[in-house]
Formats: sequence, C-alpha cells, structure tokens
Amino acid sequence: MTITTVAVIGSGTMGRGIAHSALLAGHWVILYDLTDEIVDKGVRAIRQAMDEGVRRGKTEVEVAVRAKAALSPTTDLVEAARADLVIEAVPEDLELKRKVFGRLDAAAAPHTILASNTSSISIAALAAVTRRPDKVLGMHFFNPVPVMALLELVRGILTSDETLATAQEIGARLGKTPVVAKDSPGFIVNR
Repeated sequence: MTITTVAVIGSGTMGRGIAHSALLAGHWVILYDLTDEIVDKGVRAIRQAMDEGVRRGKTEVEVAVRAKAALSPTTDLVEAARADLVIEAVPEDLELKRKVFGRLDAAAAPHTILASNTSSISIAALAAVTRRPDKVLGMHFFNPVPVMALLELVRGILTSDETLATAQEIGARLGKTPVVAKDSPGFIVNR
C-alpha cells in the first residue's frame, strides 16, 4: 500500500517523536490532540527539534523547511482519520484506546491502516472495535523516537500480510529496524 499521509493521535512525548520521524521521512503528517493549546505545544516542540537537528548538523536545512511545511495540526479527529496510516499514541488505557479506535474506524477510509503505539495492550482487543481488523496492528516505538532504532510491529490475529508488509516498509523508511512480534503479553521487549 502507498502511504503518503500519516496521522498521529496524541501530541505528547511519543506522538511528537513519531510525527517528527515521519516528517523527516518525507510524509505529510497530521498531528491531532484534544485542544488547540495542547496540539500547538506539540507543534512547537517538533519545530524546535527540527531546528536543533539543523544546528547540530544532523538535518539539512531544506529537509527541515519541507518537514515543517508538511505538518498539519488539528483538533478534528475526523480530519486526522483521512490519513493513509493513523498511529494512535494516547496514554496506555485500554478503554481510552478502544474509544479512539472506534471513532477512527468510523471516520477513516476503508484503505486506512490503524496502528497503536501501545507497549502492552492486545492488538486483538483494539481491532475488535473496528470493521477492519485486517488493517489494525501495533507499531510500538521507543523513546526518544527520533533516536531509537527499534520498532516492534505487533501482528494481531487478523492483521493482513499486506498491512504488515506496509508497516515494515514504513518502519524502514523512518530509519527504524522493524521486528515483528506476536500479540502476546509484553510483546518482545517488555516480556
């Protein structure tokens, strides 16, 4: 599958890091959070990190300029759901994540992949609230996301081969080393 636009749900530490990495990889990124104040704080942090990367010689000026222009903040979950890949990065609470996945599933196009940055919650439990369990998987990033190379891809019982292959390609494009994990307690790293 072709992934052009990535949405990140949650602009906290992990969400900002995921968005930053996706921007540097050349994606259009929609950053969602509940209020303008919260999402604006996330945008400022991402832009500061880009500037710091340029200052330290780790990011080319042109790349940072393009990446900053490709960042779109929103407080509209329906707008965020229009992405090709949506990565949820909200707190580790099963009911909160299930609520988010249900709302995303209702708003997203049929081709949209829904991923969770969960470190321990069952992907099957999240997929169960959607009509697209074949397009649901875990994409567990590690903090700080722009620095840490490991990416656990957690395959749910119904995650399709195409969805997994797409996530592996995206992970590699983000400069990560994707490792496929079963949907079991703790996945690989936390187990």
